Amino acid sequence: MKRAVLLDMGGVLVELGGEQHFLEMIGGDIEAEEMWRRWLASPAVRAHETGRLDSGAFAREAVREFGLRVTPEEFLDHFSSWLVGPYEGAHDLLDELAARHRTAILTNISAVHWPVVESYGLFEKVRHVVASYRVGAIKPDRDFFEIALAETGAEAADAVFLDDNIVNVEGARACGIEAHLVRGLAETRSRLAELGLLPA
Repeated sequence: MKRAVLLDMGGVLVELGGEQHFLEMIGGDIEAEEMWRRWLASPAVRAHETGRLDSGAFAREAVREFGLRVTPEEFLDHFSSWLVGPYEGAHDLLDELAARHRTAILTNISAVHWPVVESYGLFEKVRHVVASYRVGAIKPDRDFFEIALAETGAEAADAVFLDDNIVNVEGARACGIEAHLVRGLAETRSRLAELGLLPA
């Protein structure tokens, strides 16, 4: 059966490299999951990744909110380097999925990272791209997923969503979307096969 397969980008199709460094920047003994919860709840992050706060103001507010002992310029340099690049095989996976299903990338992203990600060639491999800073909404909020469903023309019951962040998975499930936590391309491919969305 054809389904709408909705994929997160960072941590699913694209390798992220800044998590550990940011954890060290924050200081204290917190786990990555708690760091991401704080990140997604941050007013500065939410405003920046929905296009309502420019990068300079975002850097200043992020340093203040997270109590970082770096300058806004140093933080912005660090933030700019979070994306390592597409996982090997990401383009092939999207081609395989597109031959069988409606596909979309659902990403929280800012203007800082957009030009870099565009150069990866992943967006051309899917029918739809729902990007937070372009639609003015952000995962894990209900309005983001409602926009994604409207954009793809899918009903919640017909969609499946994969993300590397449990907060976003919980947000999708709250909207009636089947959602799964995966980390990295190998785990993504394996879960899609388990779900019958790719050949085993």
